[in-house]
Amino acid sequence: MRLIKSTVRPFFLFLVAVVNGVERAFASSRHAYRILLVPGFERIRWGLGAWRAWANFYHAYRRVPAYRHYIDGLGGRPEIRLDHVTKPDLTSIPEMDKESYIKKYPQEERLLGGKLPSAGVMVDESSGSSGTPTSWVRGRTERQITKQMMQMTFLRITGEAETLFVLNAFALGAWATGMNVAISLTDTTILKSTGPNLDKIIATIHEFGPRFRYVVMGYPPFLKTLADDPRLDWSRFKVDGAFGGEGISESLRDYLLKKFQRVIGSYGASDLEVNMALESELTIKLRRALLADERLRQAIIRTEYGVTPMVFQYNPLAYYLEENTRGELVATISRPYNISPKIRYNIHDRGHVLRFGELRRILRELGLEDVLKTSGRVLDLPLLFIYGRSDMSIEYYGAKVTPDSLREILFGLDVLAPVLSTFRLISYEDQAHNKRMEVAVELAAEASLPLPLDELQDKVFTRLAAMNGDFLNAWKRTATPENMPALRVHAFNTGPFEGGQRRLKNEYVASKIKYDSL
Repeated sequence: MRLIKSTVRPFFLFLVAVVNGVERAFASSRHAYRILLVPGFERIRWGLGAWRAWANFYHAYRRVPAYRHYIDGLGGRPEIRLDHVTKPDLTSIPEMDKESYIKKYPQEERLLGGKLPSAGVMVDESSGSSGTPTSWVRGRTERQITKQMMQMTFLRITGEAETLFVLNAFALGAWATGMNVAISLTDTTILKSTGPNLDKIIATIHEFGPRFRYVVMGYPPFLKTLADDPRLDWSRFKVDGAFGGEGISESLRDYLLKKFQRVIGSYGASDLEVNMALESELTIKLRRALLADERLRQAIIRTEYGVTPMVFQYNPLAYYLEENTRGELVATISRPYNISPKIRYNIHDRGHVLRFGELRRILRELGLEDVLKTSGRVLDLPLLFIYGRSDMSIEYYGAKVTPDSLREILFGLDVLAPVLSTFRLISYEDQAHNKRMEVAVELAAEASLPLPLDELQDKVFTRLAAMNGDFLNAWKRTATPENMPALRVHAFNTGPFEGGQRRLKNEYVASKIKYDSL
């Protein structure tokens, strides 16, 4: 690989500045922005996206005090080389994540100019498994562009021929997803933010009647609970489901489609942006083909993970996505407008990218061109495959629960620790297509539980809720009474622990569960 010479750097910076100006002008209208995604220019978009990410690295290094200090502490600004073609190779830039960067530096030092603007800023938050809410600052320009992109991708799926009534069932308050959905879609739809409240959603649909097309946006388990509610005569209404926060199985999608007209998911992260990638007719057909064809699985996905990934398409002009050596997704927001830049940010999801041309080649070689031919209007955007968390966490109504947090709680209980052998964190889909969360505890040989099971369960989940605000919200506000998290206690070497550990290190997340396992 060749170094990018300092003499040609101004030319590429000028080129990126032109692209940034064009995108910013086109982003004022979702109709205009579609021109930038017109099929036939996949290679150009891919290359320009890489150069934008390259330029944004220098932009962040120059203007963000924390990032400059972070890079200098890791050896200083690296030399960036061209890869084997004509785009920059960013792998010499150190990764960042929440632990190494976000928690290390004060909020304002992570912003452009080291200062929080006095107006035009929105702050939302996430809690995740850390327990302490993390605030995410979003400036005026990035919010405007995110808003246009969400409107464009949303209407690409739902269409513009009908009046849309959006029911925002994501958690409300300062939570990132619910807030961004409400702000972004109000201009182009009728929107009511109900939160995950079945009574309000059903009452609203009955009140406004069948003349609208409804789109309920929420976590997959909530959509399942809504689909099962007998108070709604689904034959009278057109209702679509849009989900985020966690994945679904294709069997659950089929179940939901018995009631919903369409069921579409999106991928994002509060650390980055909430609508980075979206399912399409193509990605859903491809995912179903992966389940049916062993050759296709071997050609495209990481079968060793034992799970069918969620599949999305994304805009390579806006996001430069890579897979690191540990199989984790590393994301750079290529736009320079974000007041808190993220350069090679690792959110610790297992994932990888496939160029559209490579997908076309694989399908052609396997005689599966029908996947493309029957997918309607196809955009030649790259595909993103997401397998789940690399830190072995599971998801429960959008909350991420980690083995580390359960280990701290279980072994921290004086009444349990002396009789505790090990534990497993289990997420599975039951026969009724409900996504369940279970903590399985194995007692030591010949030990017995020194307190009632329901008392232990309450202690464990109360402590988990105190540590993890997202879990508290899911447990107390979002989950239904029929789908509460469960704690099960097993005698030594029984149940999910039968046969002992299969590996040198303990397995804290159950494997071979029914969730589209391969």
